[in-house]
Amino acid sequence: MEPPDQPSLQPAALAALTARLAALGSAWEGGTLLSARGRSPRDTGAVDARALSDDGLIRVLGAVADLARAADALGSACAAELASRCTGVPGDDPARDRGYPNPARLVAETTRTRARTAHALITVGAATAERGSLTGEPLPPRFAHLAAGLALTTVGLEAAETIRRFLERVAPRVAAPALEAAERFLVEQAGEVGPERLTQLTALLEARLDPDGVRPREDELRARRGLRIWEDAAGMVNIRGALDPVNGASLKAAVDGLVGAELHRARDAGHGHGHGHGHGHGHGHDDARTAEHRTIAQLNADALADLARHALGCASVPTLRQTTVVVRADAEALLAERGHGTIDGLEQPISIASVRALITAAGVAPLFVGGDGEPLELGRSARLFSPAQKLALADRDGGCAWPRCSRPPSHTEAHHLAWWHRDEGRTDVDNGILLCSHHHHRVHDDGWRIVVRERERWFIPPPHVDPHGTPIAANTSTDRRMRLLARDLAAA
Repeated sequence: MEPPDQPSLQPAALAALTARLAALGSAWEGGTLLSARGRSPRDTGAVDARALSDDGLIRVLGAVADLARAADALGSACAAELASRCTGVPGDDPARDRGYPNPARLVAETTRTRARTAHALITVGAATAERGSLTGEPLPPRFAHLAAGLALTTVGLEAAETIRRFLERVAPRVAAPALEAAERFLVEQAGEVGPERLTQLTALLEARLDPDGVRPREDELRARRGLRIWEDAAGMVNIRGALDPVNGASLKAAVDGLVGAELHRARDAGHGHGHGHGHGHGHGHDDARTAEHRTIAQLNADALADLARHALGCASVPTLRQTTVVVRADAEALLAERGHGTIDGLEQPISIASVRALITAAGVAPLFVGGDGEPLELGRSARLFSPAQKLALADRDGGCAWPRCSRPPSHTEAHHLAWWHRDEGRTDVDNGILLCSHHHHRVHDDGWRIVVRERERWFIPPPHVDPHGTPIAANTSTDRRMRLLARDLAAA
């Protein structure tokens, strides 16, 4: 089949690719160590990254990623066009004429990628390609906001495919204005959150757009639950299974709580002693005799065994008294008995009926969003944040607030922005932020600052990390992002 009478490659896309290639060259030149400049490396064909400074390596990696996204945008357009020309007619099918069973296999072999990546190139390209009407007039892409994100390289191929699958799945059940608002929201968020949070956002967004579908999906997951326990020939007791969100939430929270306590203990031991909020702490050396050498998988296994022993009455596990399953729900949805809720640390939304059942269970803390409640404040009357304050911080931060950290609230500590001792900071929600143990130590030890501007929190890197001190936005909870989107959907 002959191609249409137009350029095969769009000049704008090529210009974007060329500009990003030039940016990569500039990043490399600007990041070269002074000691390496003017030195002629051996022409082995390999990249010698040792010539780059720490900052240069980071900048080059960023430029490479930007270039890769631009290449994916161009590649997806070409892959989709190639697939559209595969008609199945002998002599007029580029794939079959070359011995390939389908377009995806041809694209995979040509790009030397997996079939999954080739399929994504084709589907994303088709969803973001300009179209023509029956009369030959140009039409915008089916998903115009996604197309713009690809062109600007703010959205990569993996994120674009996640968004496309979501939009295709909900389109039959959602009005066009709401679907467009959801598309715009996800494209905006894709440049700020990682792949895991983007997947979580699509799950929550689907629950909001199609509230009647939450319970059937939940019932389907519950029907698939199961657990097998058996002893193998080597004497190991094997466990394999899957739990639905409601049944799995308590187990996950309990194991996470025990493992988190062990990690905190090991980290504090490595620093000589525990540290409080707002003052310095020791910098002792790790004691090899007491250092934690277990992997996370081993810690999880030991925690599950501890839970079993506790249940059998053989030992007490006081750490679990501080472990809570946090269930979130919109107050209006709870009253209307229609909508969905979420469980901290899990991506899958749950039905309002399950929320009602969970909030009466022991060890479960409900967090209702809505109303005009006053901020919780303790001032200088207490140094440690209360459980209620931590729930409020979890609703705002969603877990560790360090940019791109995915640790859930159960793995975090409440840190004073204005330190308790050094700055005489108050124990108020507005002066608090959630940080996992690792990033809490980064703030205390490495000179990072956290500032508040227009009620948003920003991390300021120290000079040895970024001489310019460019602010980096803190994480915010997916629930908070969804509430902001809800206003756009209501307007749509």
